[in-house]
Amino acid sequence: MRALLTGASGFIGAQLLTALEAAGHEVTPVFRRRNRAFPSAVVADLRHDDLRGLEGYEVVVHAASTTAGPLELLWDGNVCATHRLTAAANRTDTPVVYISTTGVYGQASGRFGNPSWMPRNPSSALSVARAAAEDVVLEAGGTVIRPHVIHGPGDRWVVPPLVQFMLAENAWLGGPDIAVAAISVQRLAVGVTDLIGRGHRPGVVHAAEIDPEPVLNLVRQPFRAASRPLPTAVRTVEQAYETLKYRGVSRNALSMLGVSSSMDTADFWGIGISKQPAAPRSGSIRA
Repeated sequence: MRALLTGASGFIGAQLLTALEAAGHEVTPVFRRRNRAFPSAVVADLRHDDLRGLEGYEVVVHAASTTAGPLELLWDGNVCATHRLTAAANRTDTPVVYISTTGVYGQASGRFGNPSWMPRNPSSALSVARAAAEDVVLEAGGTVIRPHVIHGPGDRWVVPPLVQFMLAENAWLGGPDIAVAAISVQRLAVGVTDLIGRGHRPGVVHAAEIDPEPVLNLVRQPFRAASRPLPTAVRTVEQAYETLKYRGVSRNALSMLGVSSSMDTADFWGIGISKQPAAPRSGSIRA
């Protein structure tokens, strides 16, 4: 397929570009500035540039987002940008796949079941904006993908802060047996590509590995690299919050890695699919 990809230089978008191209799709990335490595890329700022002329694509994969700044900036970079991109896609009846987040639930741990049954309760300015962007995509008949914990190359938000805390405190956050609904950024990209190839119907899906990932697996290598043994002491999320709240760290952020979670991912991987899905295949996003 011919695919338009936003956020192609980002943490998730860069891996999506690799996975989509590996599956044989012809991918046109969107950048805010010219990129010499991609001379055929679309150069546009989704917040205000003219998006007419984005015809000829069979799917739009929207991985761009604004994650920091005042409310106005978050709204422009998420809601307004998504609205303008979706409107451009709708002119040619092109489906949109939007990479969102479980932050829209206001829930950081526990069971993430069928997304059709889970009410959203965003608790931050960012999650409010992401939820509104979801509405734009869903009203247009698109697909929303909600990952929980994402780790891997380029991660600055999950494993590095956790390891920093554990090294400083010489303690686990929550305990050594915590397992969370997680997925590597590479596997997320493969899963999104596979979902597109299966012709998944519009709606919301959760994205994680089928089984929760032990936090031990995420921190073992960084501790080895630091020549430090894994800790034996444990700090609860509340204890960690009392230490870190003055740095702007929220309970929700700590709970994502300090309290176990699991996720219904059957729709993401496909019913009956193994834990190691086959290579993504080409096809239409449409049902």
